Amino acid sequence: MRPLEGRWLAALGGRLTRGSAMIESALSLPIVLMVTIGLVQFAVYYHAQNVFTGAVQDGARVAASADGTLQDGVNHTNELLQAGIGQTATNVNVQGLDGQDEIAIQATGHLRLLIPWVADATLPLDARAVMSKEHFRVGPAR
Repeated sequence: MRPLEGRWLAALGGRLTRGSAMIESALSLPIVLMVTIGLVQFAVYYHAQNVFTGAVQDGARVAASADGTLQDGVNHTNELLQAGIGQTATNVNVQGLDGQDEIAIQATGHLRLLIPWVADATLPLDARAVMSKEHFRVGPAR
């Protein structure tokens, strides 16, 4: 190899390294973005499921209290769901069941995906809570 060829190859080697770094970045960037969006979607779904669970439990507690009604519990659950997740959940349905000694409140719905190119894709949300009714009052017996 002649000395001039060595200099030429050394100069090209630097350019080839920069070019390969750009290609590697172009190939890995979409993968990194997809993983990031997936992690954010998981966090949003986990939060929404926790809001559903908490709202249903609190609604059942309100309905099971001594002076509470089933409709009070359903209304309270709806208020908490609206405050906690707003319009990100669709088709939210809250139902209350009044048993002999128990109150059950169930909420179902769907969470829209963050990914804009997936048309009408949703994740299911579901929670149910059962509480015993209060049958006692503090104070003198009547």
